[in-house]
Amino acid sequence: MKVKQQTFKGFECEITDIEVFKAYYSKNAPLLQGHLLILKGLVNEETTRFLDDRNAVYINANEKKLSTRKKRSTAVLQTTERSPAVLAKEMKVSVQPLIYTRPIRSGESIEASSNLVFTSRINSGAVIESNFSLQIFGIIDGLIKSNGDYLLLKHIGKGTVIFHEEELDASQFTGSLKLVEYKDSGIVIKEIG
Repeated sequence: MKVKQQTFKGFECEITDIEVFKAYYSKNAPLLQGHLLILKGLVNEETTRFLDDRNAVYINANEKKLSTRKKRSTAVLQTTERSPAVLAKEMKVSVQPLIYTRPIRSGESIEASSNLVFTSRINSGAVIESNFSLQIFGIIDGLIKSNGDYLLLKHIGKGTVIFHEEELDASQFTGSLKLVEYKDSGIVIKEIG
């Protein structure tokens, strides 16, 4: 058996009127063909027969849960005059973090059950996954996934940072230190230095 992870594009379609969906699909078939259609709403036999006749690749998201990354294009940006030491105290960092002072190499994968601190670059092809908080002071060119209390980031380069299932906009992280928290079902970004 061979397993290969791939990144692909999908189109999420919420169908409220089958005829409107058919017209949309027919008009945009060259764009939609070869991509995964994630169908929600009114997905019935007529819809699936229509897509099967056109050899479309689809999934009925009403029946199955699909884990997707949500691109966060804008976030609340707040400034604070508190020092990083005061912020760390407020965040109640109680677990002794694991500290990596070396660059994380391409192909390296780190899964941890504690807070993590990275002082160097996270290279392309590296994967960091944690349900705890992360502090990353180097450039991020790899993949970061966290569901922790907070992220402390400076620079997202060519990499991807997913925090509580939402992808952070790299253009907001270009060198100044920022605190990212998940509050009231939304991401809050605070510039701290």
